[in-house]
Amino acid sequence: MPTPYLHPTLILTLPNEAATAQLGKALAALVCAGDLVRLLGPMGVGKTTLIQHLLRGLGWHEAVPSPTYTLLQTYRTARFNVAHVDCYRLTSPAELAPLGLEEYRQFGVVLAEWPDRGGPLLAALGPHEGDLLGYHINSIENPGVLSITLAGEGAGPRTVVLAGSPSWQRRFGLLPGLGITSNLPLTRGRNDAQRRAFLDGLGLQDYQLQPQSGDWSGRSYVRVTLADGTTRMLMDSPPPIETVTEYVQVADYYRSIGLVAANIYGMDATEGYLLTDDFGDRTLWHAMGAKGPDDGPPIPQTPWFDVAAQALVRQVQSPPPAWGRHYGRTDWYVEGVRLVNWYVPFATGQACSMADYARWQQLIMPLYALVDATPRGLMQWDCQAPNSMMLGAEPTLANYALIDIQDARIAPVAQDVGLLVRNIRTMRYDADEEAVIRVLVKDLGLDEPTLRRAIAVGAWHHMVRILGGLTRLAVRDGRPGPAQAYLRRTWQVAEQCANDPYAKEALADAWAFMQPYRDAGLQKIAAMKDRA
Repeated sequence: MPTPYLHPTLILTLPNEAATAQLGKALAALVCAGDLVRLLGPMGVGKTTLIQHLLRGLGWHEAVPSPTYTLLQTYRTARFNVAHVDCYRLTSPAELAPLGLEEYRQFGVVLAEWPDRGGPLLAALGPHEGDLLGYHINSIENPGVLSITLAGEGAGPRTVVLAGSPSWQRRFGLLPGLGITSNLPLTRGRNDAQRRAFLDGLGLQDYQLQPQSGDWSGRSYVRVTLADGTTRMLMDSPPPIETVTEYVQVADYYRSIGLVAANIYGMDATEGYLLTDDFGDRTLWHAMGAKGPDDGPPIPQTPWFDVAAQALVRQVQSPPPAWGRHYGRTDWYVEGVRLVNWYVPFATGQACSMADYARWQQLIMPLYALVDATPRGLMQWDCQAPNSMMLGAEPTLANYALIDIQDARIAPVAQDVGLLVRNIRTMRYDADEEAVIRVLVKDLGLDEPTLRRAIAVGAWHHMVRILGGLTRLAVRDGRPGPAQAYLRRTWQVAEQCANDPYAKEALADAWAFMQPYRDAGLQKIAAMKDRA
């Protein structure tokens, strides 16, 4: 849906080199492995200077010579392997072939000056092209293409035009938080005045707002108590990083197949506001933390996991909607490389070698087939106990509601099962896992060993993704709190999966690759403080 915050191009003004340095640092915070950054403009306009500041933002503090005569300079920064190529003196794009840029285009970041002379490998595409994936939940980590055109003379100011592929257009929404302003609105703020303007526009009066604890996304939630004492939940999802239209689509579909999802009472798709049912505070997560008799350890919630399994069966047995987004091998790859993009560099202080990137790809990609051996449906994706609401005392589908559903995609059921039964926010409850497996085997007619192996591999892959995501929150966003709370538990679940008898052989090499980085990363995270 069109939004005033999603722009194919931006125009910036850099009055001095300090502003250039700030832009370089901001871009360093946003690039991801697989990105191509194209720099255009006449000689002397500052392309190499901007690259120098971008590299410093990635942790490179040594010299950054121009590759005009050497064609290529490479850097193993604290975050990524970077190739800086200058095509000015090329007589043919074929001259790039011996340089190994294809490897950097896949596993590193390519910064290209005079890229139009470099042929298809360094080409710009249209505003709706250039991303590795057409859609991905982690859209700002979906590799893409950014073209930067600089103009100006001498020591005067520079005009910069940023033209981005779709993932970069979403990343532009993070620029204001990094100190960069543009000629166009890039996102909106979050405050009660704007929320009240939305609610007032729905005709509501005499209501009260109560902010709720947030998650790790860009969304926030506010409980709205109406004049008659009933409540609604306001989802505040500032575009372009977040949207609300997908939530409405998924909720409508889930209700149509007999599952409980929130009704919608008002939506502003442009500004990212959604007013929905309030399902209360009783989640499966909270129930699992309830103490047993005589203040004993928490007890499993097996009857509710039976119901959760029934919901998964319903999703698999129902024809998926035509608009459903399909999860595939490339999604699996983008999520899996989070470990080597974020956690490993953080633990070691430098980017993974290109050989290690290639090795990690070789290890994780064959595992996808093991998970994809289970049937598909429009799965919730973030299927975990905190997003499973218990609406009544009796464990039935009518009392079981799904929230945080906006990222649902057509995917193997084992992925959702893995996150549900092996979750970093909950203790290990084998009885609950057995309940889910029992229902799926019976109702879907699945081969039990195949399912068990798929669940373990899918859960392990989720842990790999989360290890990288928690590290990104700490390093890029200055929010180490979630990592300090859950990083160690994430490793524990990953180890549980790696030692699962049904998946141990399949995961042995990948586990051996990642395990040596565990302790260093945990120690560094423990010492971090929130960025002021």
